[in-house]
Amino acid sequence: MKRSWLALVVLAALVMLVVVATPRRAHADQPGAHTVPVAVLALDSEDSEEQADALTGALRSRVRAAQGWSLIETTQSLGMLTAALKCPSHPPADCQQKISEQIKAERYIWGFVTRGPTTGQVTAEIHLYQKNKSDTVLKESYADNLKDANDDTLRKVAARIVERLGGTALGVVVVKAGELNGEVVVDGEKRVPLQKGTARIELAPGGHSIEVASTGIPSSKRNVLVVIGKEAVVEIAPTQETEPPHAEKPFPTRTVVGGVVLGAGVILGAVAVQQALFYGELQDRGKEVAKRVEAGQKPCEPSGDQEFCNIDNRSKTASAFAIAGGAVGAVAIGTGLYLLLTNGSSEKTASAPKRPQIVPTFGANSGGVMINGAF
Repeated sequence: MKRSWLALVVLAALVMLVVVATPRRAHADQPGAHTVPVAVLALDSEDSEEQADALTGALRSRVRAAQGWSLIETTQSLGMLTAALKCPSHPPADCQQKISEQIKAERYIWGFVTRGPTTGQVTAEIHLYQKNKSDTVLKESYADNLKDANDDTLRKVAARIVERLGGTALGVVVVKAGELNGEVVVDGEKRVPLQKGTARIELAPGGHSIEVASTGIPSSKRNVLVVIGKEAVVEIAPTQETEPPHAEKPFPTRTVVGGVVLGAGVILGAVAVQQALFYGELQDRGKEVAKRVEAGQKPCEPSGDQEFCNIDNRSKTASAFAIAGGAVGAVAIGTGLYLLLTNGSSEKTASAPKRPQIVPTFGANSGGVMINGAF
């Protein structure tokens, strides 16, 4: 009995030893239901290899910890991939797609580290490849003595890079609209294809407007609140009801011209009033000066009173401006009112009341406005 118990103890110890000693297989971070998997390729460099390796490690650590992102573990470097795929060291768009297919990742970070722009600094040029999206690129300069991936300062540099790439603010909106094909307009700017009634959009957290536009149906708009790491579903029921087209309103030429003419008339009227007041002032001054002119004397002759002559000439000019400005201003005001208050249409229904008509009148010595109509 004791031998059986001892054998069982020895057997259990051997099993535990085997389990502990067996090497475990490394796994990539498993992306959550609403996280975005991203790979970080080892950065390339010709003159700053240590700094490039350190920044690569810091970026991977930051992506692994970032909300909304999950890290795809890979040991691949940009230099190895471009050489294997026979691509330039700075891969163009088609080579970036080949790299994506090679590492089986729809998103990956790649880039370079070079010395400069000043002594004691290096500059990282970081790219974010995303399938079917434009390349995101940024540059970050920092001290060249940061060669440890665990350095707090380098970690802050990596956090700043990931944040600028959008790694800390991701949410997902899924749009469902039957079987429609068209596009989804986000916040009136960003446009995403809608295929077979479905579109999946990654957005920053906060409120966003989602509008579905498809040929032959009126656009439908919804508001949605995006939360980091969460998925919001927006369902829009398609409808074939269309609003009757609105006839485009023609440019209001009549109104604009009427307003301009009316404004000009008011200005001319103001000038006429000012000149009339000035004329009256000159007349009063002329009466005071006339007391000094002797009977029978002609003031405007060389031997006459020049002040009286000047006042007389200026009063005549002011009078002419007042009369002309008043007449033309009255005509302009009448014409402007006529254009503004009448619609200019020759078609009138018998049941509609007759609109007031304002007709300017003017003659040789007078001007005015005549209003005809039923009130």
